[in-house]
Amino acid sequence: MPQPVVFRPRGGLILAVIAIALSAVVLVFAGITGGAEGLVLWGWPIVAFAWLAWLVYIHPCVVITDGFVEIRNILRTHRVPWGDVDEVGSQYALTVRTRAGRSIRAWAAPAPSARRAMSTRREEVAHSPGDGDMRRPSDAEGTESGDAATIVGRHLESYRRAGGPALPGSATTTWNVPLTVLTAVLLVAAAASLVGAAAHG
Repeated sequence: MPQPVVFRPRGGLILAVIAIALSAVVLVFAGITGGAEGLVLWGWPIVAFAWLAWLVYIHPCVVITDGFVEIRNILRTHRVPWGDVDEVGSQYALTVRTRAGRSIRAWAAPAPSARRAMSTRREEVAHSPGDGDMRRPSDAEGTESGDAATIVGRHLESYRRAGGPALPGSATTTWNVPLTVLTAVLLVAAAASLVGAAAHG
């Protein structure tokens, strides 16, 4: 069985790695200069910052397998079997529309900025799925929404060509409860540490 294709935007990965690396450096510096007290005062805000970088830029992704497309957003994860995919779009972000008419957008594959859209050339969308007059800048090669929509669209087309059955109503949504709880705990701890640092100062 082929390995799943996992799509994450490179720009977000780079930002997250930089943020996490800086957090590690600052955490070490706080420990060296302030000792245990410095870590107690500044450790939680630093850890929370690194966690948010991971949560926003690394955790969200689009996973594509032979059986389904999975859209992992910050708070929820959507798994849509190919038989329940009605349409794939990219107007505001990679969007998977189910046979029931539900639209699921991917945090990891947003449409390009207005500036990028204005500078998009016709040849950049020439190989994107869809009719020529219906293609948008968000379908262009090299954009997060366009690249993701192309991959998802090709898998959907392969599924339909192979005679895959329609499976309406089979999409599932799961709330990312552990991540949400951990994020809340870290933010509360960070806020408490900052209040304590202000009082200490």
